[in-house]
Amino acid sequence: MSVQGEQPIPPSIEALGYRWIKRISEGAFSKVHLAEYHNRRNNCFITLACKLIDTKKCSEKFRKRFLPRELTILLHVRHPYIIRIQAIVKCRSKICIFMRFAEMGDLLSFVIEHGPLGEPQTRIWCRQLALAVQYLHESGIAHRDLKCENILLSANLNVKLSDFGFARYVAEKNRQPQLSTTFCGSFDYSAPELLKGKPYNPKASDLWALGVVLYMLLNKSVPFKGKTRQVYEQQMTRAWKFRSRVNDKLSPEVKTLVRSLLEPNPLVRWTVEEVLVSDWLVQDRRLRSLNAEEFSALAEARIFARSSIDMERVKEKLRQTENAEQAVTVIKETGSKLGFTKHSGSLVSMRTSLMEQDTDSKLRRGSK
Repeated sequence: MSVQGEQPIPPSIEALGYRWIKRISEGAFSKVHLAEYHNRRNNCFITLACKLIDTKKCSEKFRKRFLPRELTILLHVRHPYIIRIQAIVKCRSKICIFMRFAEMGDLLSFVIEHGPLGEPQTRIWCRQLALAVQYLHESGIAHRDLKCENILLSANLNVKLSDFGFARYVAEKNRQPQLSTTFCGSFDYSAPELLKGKPYNPKASDLWALGVVLYMLLNKSVPFKGKTRQVYEQQMTRAWKFRSRVNDKLSPEVKTLVRSLLEPNPLVRWTVEEVLVSDWLVQDRRLRSLNAEEFSALAEARIFARSSIDMERVKEKLRQTENAEQAVTVIKETGSKLGFTKHSGSLVSMRTSLMEQDTDSKLRRGSK
């Protein structure tokens, strides 16, 4: 049910088949709700999560820089271990990002309840996350906010990387990635180069964050604690260790992987490709090769070309509907080309393919 005093879903969005159920969580610029979509064509109901952003309450920097990036990236990404977007709908100042509902919550909650986790399950999730990061990096995208709270779990216990609010495209020149200058992400998962406050390679910082996630799964704790200066010194001197309750149980191979990801020098830190062929991951023979979906996603990423036109079109749609009373912009799930048409007096931009809710049913826990 709706929170008392909360505005109901605008009628123009409700008319598209969406219904609010209850609020799940709240962030600085957004709220996440449980919602339901009525597919009138098939007369079925689909449970979704909805990230609701009120642009009037956002900072100008977020509204003009981060939000268009997030929407443009969400329109492009499609991977079995990245949360699926069903639709993006804008009505006046509110933007609703409807996405697949992750039945098992987020990874942090799971670890708190069940952790520390054993190596077999950790290995499966580490590989799935590494594949998602590889897909993003091959697509020229850095996530920049990889953390347990942004990693969701499906009913079949497959990971779904989410929250692309800080994600950005990363161009390369002479095979060197474009450096970032914005400090973003979460402190516990921030690489030393971010804490130092100098331009950094966002892809390398993603790998540091992956190392913190891996450590968290195995230890039920983050590797560094304290204020910024203390944490930075701990990172640079490698002053961390596995918790005593798990240290003797962990294999040398997984310890090597964690150390290689929590490497303070970003030039030496392992890449995602090195993670995927590490001795620890390939110990499970089932994880040595890609399944059809994983292979297809990676192949698409390698021929992916970012279009600056797409970014400008997203910005233009946001501007056009900013002050319109009933203007609705609908950008449906990825798959087909953008086409802008007039619809019932409102601007409508629609992608024609529907969300495939059964995708995850093909992925069994640890299966290939």
